[in-house]
Amino acid sequence: MRLKGMRKRDKPTGPWWKRALKSVGRMLIIFVVIVGGIYWWNPQRLHYPPRKPPSPFPKIDPDSAKLYSNGTRITVVVGHPDDAEYFISGFLCKLHDSGAKIHLIVVTDGDKSYYPPGFTNVEENRKVRHEEQIKASQGYGADVEFLGGPDGRYNPDEPQLRRKLEDAMVASKPDYLLCFDSEFLPVVQHRDHENSGRAALELAPKTSAKWVLLFASTAKNFYADTDKYWSQRSELIAVHASQFSGEKLALIRGTLMEREMNDGAESGLNMAEGFRAIKLHD
Repeated sequence: MRLKGMRKRDKPTGPWWKRALKSVGRMLIIFVVIVGGIYWWNPQRLHYPPRKPPSPFPKIDPDSAKLYSNGTRITVVVGHPDDAEYFISGFLCKLHDSGAKIHLIVVTDGDKSYYPPGFTNVEENRKVRHEEQIKASQGYGADVEFLGGPDGRYNPDEPQLRRKLEDAMVASKPDYLLCFDSEFLPVVQHRDHENSGRAALELAPKTSAKWVLLFASTAKNFYADTDKYWSQRSELIAVHASQFSGEKLALIRGTLMEREMNDGAESGLNMAEGFRAIKLHD
């Protein structure tokens, strides 16, 4: 017996396969919305298939006599505290030993502010990671400058951040500029890496730099021999204890060693760090 005012539920009509297809379609839309939202929020970006380097792509010497000479000015632009140690600390140690003056520009504070509120202590992260970066940079004699951009949300076109980066790069008066490659990218790359590299490369002609050396690149044409610096490199990555410790630190060290051995194999060396070198002017 049906109560007054209650509506009788309509029975499904039409072929069963049409009803099933409609249900699957709804589920697919929900899945795409969820996955798309996660991808939009997550700072990692996919680049597939990766862009291939031009062929032929010969090796180049970015005036090594100048690069490894006393007093050469090196400016490094990275996305986060720990990027320099993770990607190129062997090369930075080599430059330091040759007498280079190194200035490190970190565009974000590494505070993980892309996380939803309540999932991380932004102020504490900022404080700890600043301290870790300053300590690590002492290992290769670099001065450090933090630009304060939002971790995971660095916008290279935002006018204020753009001006801060330009001013910092120009004031450092570099002979060589080091930054992430934003054109020949690995399959997975953090957007702060890509964006900081793009901004630095676009601003490079405004500086005194004669060469740009791009790291985390899939199109390497210059290799620095870093064999004697592995022990120091291994110690430097451990300074960032808030990011790498215990089993994770061991895993990261293994990953870095494998990468340096691969770069070494590509260049006829034991261990190396590879770059895409671009000459800006004579």
